[in-house]
Amino acid sequence: MSARRPARRTEPVWALAAVSCAAAVALLYAVLVASSAGQLLEYQLFAAVEDRWGVPAQGLAPRLVRLLPPALAVAAGLAALACLPSRRTRGRGVLALVALVGANVTTQVLKRLLPRPALENGVPWAGGNSLPSGHTTLVAAAAATVLLLVPARWRPAAAVAGAAATASTGATAYLEAWHRPSDMAAAVAVAGLWAVLVAPWRRGPRADRRRASGVERTVEGLLWAAGLGGLAVGGVLLALTLSAPAVTAAAHPLAATGGVLLSASPAAVLAGLLLTLLRRVDARRPR
Repeated sequence: MSARRPARRTEPVWALAAVSCAAAVALLYAVLVASSAGQLLEYQLFAAVEDRWGVPAQGLAPRLVRLLPPALAVAAGLAALACLPSRRTRGRGVLALVALVGANVTTQVLKRLLPRPALENGVPWAGGNSLPSGHTTLVAAAAATVLLLVPARWRPAAAVAGAAATASTGATAYLEAWHRPSDMAAAVAVAGLWAVLVAPWRRGPRADRRRASGVERTVEGLLWAAGLGGLAVGGVLLALTLSAPAVTAAAHPLAATGGVLLSASPAAVLAGLLLTLLRRVDARRPR
C-alpha cells in the first residue's frame, strides 16, 4: 500500500512550480498589459514589427505557424487518446489530455476575460487583449503532452523538439506582429501550469524507474541555460532600447532581436522545468 502513496505528490517543489507559473501569468498581465509603464516598456519591442500588424501573412514561415499549432495539438491529443484503451497507459493518457485541454481552454478564457486598457501613454491601441497567445499555447501544451506520454529515454529528444517548435511559433508570432512577447511568455506559463499540476500523478513504465543518464542531464541543463540565458540577453537588449523611446522615435535597431529572444526563450525554460520535475518523479518511485 505504501507504494501507492508516493511522497512526490506532496513535495513542495510541485506547489512552488505551479504557483510560479500562475504568478508569471498574473504578473505579465498586471505589469505589461494593465499598467501604462508596462505598455510603454513592451512597445519598445513591438514598435520594431508593428508595420506587419494586419498585413496578410506571406512566406512559408508564417503560413506554417498558422497550420502547425493546431496540427500538433491534434496529433498530441490523438496520441493521448491512443493510450486510453490499455490499462498500462490509460493514466498517462488521461493526464495528458487534461493538461492539453486545460491549457488551451484557460488561454481562451483569459483572452476573453482580461481587458487591455487603452491608456493615454502614446502606445497605439489595436484590438483587445491578446494575452496569452493561442498559437503558442497550442504548441507548448502539445509539447508538454508529449513529455507526459513518452518513456523517460525519449524525453530529451521530445523536450528539444517541443522547445524548438514552441520557440519558433513564439518568434514568428512576434515578428509577424500577431502578438507581443508577453503573450508568448504567458502562453508558455499557462501550458506549464497544467503540466505541473498533473505531472506528479503520472505513473510511467518500470523502465522509467532508474537514474537519469548523463545525456538526459546534459540536455536538461542546456535547455535551462538556453532559456534563462535568452531571457537575460533579451532583457538587456530591452534595457538598451530605452535610450530612444519608441513612441517619439523609430524603433531601436536591437528591439527586434530582443523581442525574438523574449518571445522564444520561455519555451526552453518550460522544457527544462518539465524534464527536471519528471526526473524527480522517476527518482522517487520504488524500484
